[in-house]
Amino acid sequence: MSDPKTFKVKVRDTENVLFEQEIDRISSFNEVGPFDVYPMHANFISIVRRGIRFYLKHQMVKEMAFEQAVMKVKSDMAQVFLGIEVLFVDDQAPTASPAPGKKK
Repeated sequence: MSDPKTFKVKVRDTENVLFEQEIDRISSFNEVGPFDVYPMHANFISIVRRGIRFYLKHQMVKEMAFEQAVMKVKSDMAQVFLGIEVLFVDDQAPTASPAPGKKK
């Protein structure tokens, strides 16, 4: 079980887990500005920008640079998903055909 002063984080792209560790703080940015996540943080999901930093015992243990990612925090588990925008570009839905008797 996790130390009550830490929480789990997992960072992954579309294929691999890039980072996984117990930490005590995440610092990043979203559309509102800079923010931090600590143990027992409220559940939330956000698009994060300009990278992310992970800390343990007041020391930065990992810094990752990127333009944007999705962060989900729930029940003392933070998940960061990189490259999700690629899924939407690659998997675009086909355009609908016009109804019979209608022109495009």
